[in-house]
Amino acid sequence: MAERRSTQAPHSARAELTDALYDFFQAARRARGRAAGDMAGGLSLAQYHVLEPLGKGPRTNRELAELAGISAPTATRIVDGLLDRGWVSRVADPTDRRAVVISLTETGRGALTKKQREYVARRRQIADALDPHEQEVAAGLLRRLAAVIEEL
Repeated sequence: MAERRSTQAPHSARAELTDALYDFFQAARRARGRAAGDMAGGLSLAQYHVLEPLGKGPRTNRELAELAGISAPTATRIVDGLLDRGWVSRVADPTDRRAVVISLTETGRGALTKKQREYVARRRQIADALDPHEQEVAAGLLRRLAAVIEEL
């Protein structure tokens, strides 16, 4: 009987984890939906993912698409909207005449900084809901899960 338990435990743990991952991803999806609804004239999540890499310096459209995990045409559409709002500028790439370089404007940097502060505050709220031991365990597990997801 003990042998049967030891062979069943990994399956039960796996089933429990897959159920928990489902619940977590559903909650994350709903949170993303709420964040999108909260934008009210601000920065959408898709725009944020394109603007965030620009906080470290100018990028090509191809680089932005890759870093945001979207197609180049989608990045172009988002950049066009950001251009209309005055949040980015686009100039010809001096090293590749077929490419353009996209940079943050001061207005864009302000919008990005505001959204980054909101996300930091939200992450702190989540962390504060856990006790210190849970925070430590969660940090290790989340980093490991992120690495596993990147490998898939």
